[in-house]
Amino acid sequence: GRRVAEKVASRLGKTLLELGGNNAIIVDEFANLDLAVPSIVFGAVGTAGQRCTSTRRVFVHRSRAAELEQRLVRAYSQVVIGDPLESDTLMGPLIDARAVEQYQSAIATAKQAGGKVLCGGGVRTPGHFVEPAIVRARNEWPIVQTETFAPILYLIEFGSLEEGIQMHNAAHHGLSSAIFTDNLQ
Repeated sequence: GRRVAEKVASRLGKTLLELGGNNAIIVDEFANLDLAVPSIVFGAVGTAGQRCTSTRRVFVHRSRAAELEQRLVRAYSQVVIGDPLESDTLMGPLIDARAVEQYQSAIATAKQAGGKVLCGGGVRTPGHFVEPAIVRARNEWPIVQTETFAPILYLIEFGSLEEGIQMHNAAHHGLSSAIFTDNLQ
């Protein structure tokens, strides 16, 4: 990306480069979960986690964590995996066998760090189909700070909005972010 930007800049051109993202959503104590849950699910699994703006981390206020976790797990159990050309399919396959291996490796690494897989994590055959996963995690783990182009969502609790924002911004890269709150103050 740097080389492309330099080359284009040498002729005074403009670039827009998508070079990866560790995108997050903050769900605060005042969030409307009826709006947040479908947004999180689509952002995390809508393209099988294979887009630079896919949602990878969700920071949730401690007071809402159990409810959000329960609702996300329920929503993930309803994700239709299959041919992306079919109208009822939400999630298609990963790009290739290497992507499936990286998906499996990321989940194993998260477990080794102490993460708990709340749902998903399996591989379906034939093809490069996987089950979207939700992992209860900690933001500082290297695997959480690594972009895995796969449908793995890390669920991370925070105690104050300031803490949530600080953890959100602790990523080295990111292209998109959002906050769900009904408290505009």
